[in-house]
Amino acid sequence: MNLLIFILYFFYNIPVFSQETVEMKKYAIEMAGIKVGEMNATKHQVSKDVVNYKVKSDVKVNLLVFTLKIKYEVNSQFDKNGLVFSEAKVNSNKGYFYTTTTFKNGHYEVKSKQEKKEFEKMLTSYITWTSSRLFFDEPSHNQKFYAEYYALFNNVKKNKDGTFTCQIENNIDKYVYESGKLIKVIKKNPIKNIELRLISEKMQANIGL
Repeated sequence: MNLLIFILYFFYNIPVFSQETVEMKKYAIEMAGIKVGEMNATKHQVSKDVVNYKVKSDVKVNLLVFTLKIKYEVNSQFDKNGLVFSEAKVNSNKGYFYTTTTFKNGHYEVKSKQEKKEFEKMLTSYITWTSSRLFFDEPSHNQKFYAEYYALFNNVKKNKDGTFTCQIENNIDKYVYESGKLIKVIKKNPIKNIELRLISEKMQANIGL
């Protein structure tokens, strides 16, 4: 009887388990059917209310007169209310560029150095969707999202064929989902379109007290 009471006491008083999950996706970057690089997207569920997204790519394109090299990385952290911090970095033949977005005192402070402009500004709208989240969650029609590098908002448009189109400035991307999973991204380019194609994915879970 005492053993039974002990077991019941232990069962009902055991600490709550926390589950930390990491979802990883790898995409081949192709131009005219030729692989020119890879993109890795990671969703790290740190806790119930905290999620980190990371998207990193490395592209090398051999053109007629030179080799174009672009390394891109964006890190975004969300809590239960929305975006807390994001940093987007681009390192290419043309230089090093970045944009940081930081939530502070009820608003966002943005600092950006891009190829053709450099600025600081303040955003008062809450950010609940970003470009990096599109790799893991299928949006709804007219879903408002924030492009971390450009520091601009726009809405996702759902097409008749079920795909989604996102446009920031002159950059038009088409997102193709299958059963809620992003399998392809088509980046419209005046010279040649660039395609991102899902090649692998995996999930890791760490369970602790």
